[in-house]
Amino acid sequence: MKLKSLLVITLFVMACSFAASAQSFGFASTGGGLYCNFEQLSISGGFVGGYDNLSACGSGVNSTISGFNATVPNDGPSVHGPGVVYGDSIYATLSGDPYAQWTVFSKLKANKVNKEGQYTGTYSWIGAASFSGVFVGTNEGYLSSSVPGKNGNYASKGATTVNKK
Repeated sequence: MKLKSLLVITLFVMACSFAASAQSFGFASTGGGLYCNFEQLSISGGFVGGYDNLSACGSGVNSTISGFNATVPNDGPSVHGPGVVYGDSIYATLSGDPYAQWTVFSKLKANKVNKEGQYTGTYSWIGAASFSGVFVGTNEGYLSSSVPGKNGNYASKGATTVNKK
């Protein structure tokens, strides 16, 4: 019975992957520095799967992403509009704490960069963190089309961190 269930799940995932769109974004800080982790998303039927690539952080293991399409209203957090909401196991992966959680709302379009190399527009992602069930803070920033570790784009910051509120 377990083998049959596993086969059905595998076939479902494979079928969804043919209709999925794939996107990669780097996270840039509010000051413009590029974090060493970046999201690689597959979106299909309103659901999101993928991973937070930690290779530019020196990690040999990536974290898992799972979520869905969402729209955050203008009266909510500082980042709002259409995008995706997902849980990311980055803190659990990097710290080894299985109770660490990073939840992100991300738009799906990278910010533009002006002639001086500064990001323009409003922030495009916001994350909230908790450890062992205790909320510890948020962070936000720009989405970059630059991927750390590729094409000469190097991270000037570590993994996405929390600004304690």
